[in-house]
Parts: sequence; structure tokens; C-alpha cells
Amino acid sequence: MTAFICNGMLGKLCTFLRMCGFDAAYSNKGTAILVQARREDRILLTRNTNFVDRDRVFFLSSTDPLEQLHEVIEKYHMKDEMQLFSRCLECNVLLEPVEKTAVQSRIPYYTFKHYSDFSECPQCCRVYWKGSHYKKMIDDIAGALGTNGSPKDKQ
Repeated sequence: MTAFICNGMLGKLCTFLRMCGFDAAYSNKGTAILVQARREDRILLTRNTNFVDRDRVFFLSSTDPLEQLHEVIEKYHMKDEMQLFSRCLECNVLLEPVEKTAVQSRIPYYTFKHYSDFSECPQCCRVYWKGSHYKKMIDDIAGALGTNGSPKDKQ
């Protein structure tokens, strides 16, 4: 699967890529990002035209993060590779399913009472569930990809 690194001006795109299950690192360390991209075998995503002549760099034309998501998925033909909500939005690590009782002390009572499927990041221990924000995120991604209805959630 293709791995990416987003430069400092593409933080929201990085989050959307992770939301779709793609390996997306983030760096705001200027040109050092080129070294990191090469070392980690990542494609650099940027709007900075100073990087355009380099290998493995994709220049995004849009300033809108959802349109940028569409650009990347179309460019690299990744629509069928999406695994929605399979990565931590904070640290990019693959999430693991976790028993509801194991996270009870770390989630709101209402959440514990009304939801049953939870995932946890093994690195930062952040807990995820399909709460009230879930439908909006699905709709945003579906809209960005121009699909009628929601993309398949593989979690």
C-alpha cells in the first residue's frame, strides 16, 4: 500500500487520509521532509511548488482538504484500498478492537451505555467508537469521492 507524508500545510488532509485507512505521516520540518520521505519510502504530498521537481512528490492544486483527498485517491487509484477508521487519527498506528469493558473508565458514561464497538490505538491509547460524528465523517468522505452513499466501512 502507498504511504504518504504531508507537509505542514496539509494537516487536515493527513487526518482525512488516516480516516480512510491510509498510512499518512505529517511533518512541518521544511525540506527535511524530503529526507524523511525517502528514508520511509513515502510520497510527499504538498502545495509547495519548491518541491515539484523532486522524485516522489505530488503537488496538490486544491486548497480544500476534501478536494485534496479526492486528488490523492484518484491519482494513486486507491478507492478500493480504503479501510475506513482503521488508523489512529493522531499517531497513524493501526487500531485494534477492544472490549467495551476494557475502556469503560476512559469513555463517557453515555458512550458506554449506548455503543458497543470500540477500537483503541496501541500506541497512544486513544479510544474510538462510531458516535454522533461518525455519519458526518462518512458523508464528508463520500462527498469528496463523488460517491452516491457511503464508502464501505471495513472496521
